[in-house]
Amino acid sequence: MRIMKEGPFLLEISKILNFPKVTGYLSEVGASLVDEKLGLNIVPPTGVVELAAPTFYYDRLDRAKARTKERIQSRYPNIGRRFHRIGLPEKTGSFQLFVKGYQDAGHWLRTWSTQPETAPPPVTQRQFQLLFEKLVALDYIIRNTDRGNDNWLIKYTQADVIDRAPIHQNDIPCDPANAKNAVPGDDEKLIDLVDSVTISDECVIPDDEHANFDPAPTEVEWADVSIPTVEIAAIDNGLAFPFKHPDEWRAYPFGWALLPQARIPFSQETVDLLLPKLDDTKFVRELCEDLRLVFKNDKGFDKKIFEKQMSVMRGQIFNLREALMKKKSPYELIQMPPQLMVEVKQKKKRSKRLRNLEYEEALTYDSDSVLNSSSEQQPRTTQATPIQDQPGPSTSTSPPEVASSPTSRGSKSWQETYQQKVQTTAPFFRWW
Repeated sequence: MRIMKEGPFLLEISKILNFPKVTGYLSEVGASLVDEKLGLNIVPPTGVVELAAPTFYYDRLDRAKARTKERIQSRYPNIGRRFHRIGLPEKTGSFQLFVKGYQDAGHWLRTWSTQPETAPPPVTQRQFQLLFEKLVALDYIIRNTDRGNDNWLIKYTQADVIDRAPIHQNDIPCDPANAKNAVPGDDEKLIDLVDSVTISDECVIPDDEHANFDPAPTEVEWADVSIPTVEIAAIDNGLAFPFKHPDEWRAYPFGWALLPQARIPFSQETVDLLLPKLDDTKFVRELCEDLRLVFKNDKGFDKKIFEKQMSVMRGQIFNLREALMKKKSPYELIQMPPQLMVEVKQKKKRSKRLRNLEYEEALTYDSDSVLNSSSEQQPRTTQATPIQDQPGPSTSTSPPEVASSPTSRGSKSWQETYQQKVQTTAPFFRWW
């Protein structure tokens, strides 16, 4: 469980890292939500919980209050029943599922590079490449500023021999050329109840082959070996969702950018998985609304700061969408200029005062002119009704309620829904 305690030092660090206060536990939950919405399945399930434990950090005042209430309850139970809470206060934090059998990615990456004989086979390397691309997509969308090879995990299950039934030495194949005609004579016994014969009467091995027969040892075939598997777990997503791109001292690079897997273009499987969702503005809007519900758990939630965070995330989604369309590599993706996608605001309705003024001006007109205008407009409306049945663009104006529905807004393109802003300033230290 990750508990965030605010303080002057942590608030200053969050200001330097372009984060609103210290909401790392909400970033953990937000990363799990993005992973679930995109269908990546590489982030362990994470949620917001409220827990209390003596091992958590509490100041002296909270611990003194808890001890005093416990003593009063033990000595004066009638007074203790009036307390709203007895014990330490609960703390809000993120609770993440613990994964077993995983090690940090740096361990396996060093092992595979220094010991090539332990590297996974091509089939497993293909599987690892697909999982690596999912990690790249997740980190790029949430703009993870703390992704090194020590805070994402790899579970590598090596090849193992599959247990099969052993082959007995008596299971000798039958050779029709050496088989004898088992036709009993008059003096031969059909069934011998005393002596047991281990070799079948239908398949008899010649005497000259008994001396040269040597049973071969049991050998392991390729069909008896399991294929190695690999899995990835993306943890430590607390320093994500910044409200602006890094533009001061550090660039906060991605640790996986120097790996050889980052030079390989995105596979078709990754394109088919992500591109239909990222190209849909309705999906992006729903993702932002779900993240809003997550970040609202913070007592200091600020709408303007959150909108800046979503502008950064939408800009990252726009770049990733372009990279998937053009089949770029992860290394080429991080070289694209950072962007901000600001949501286009709908035109505001006319105020009530303006509507009243227009209504008063309409009353000053002559009644005869109003009747003439109404008589002239009547045949036009009757002639325009059959046009609606004809194919082509509709000329009727829809009411504001229909125009602002989620379905109609979701069908718009990126250029109609968001306004693109390219960031021109760059951080001082930049290595890619």
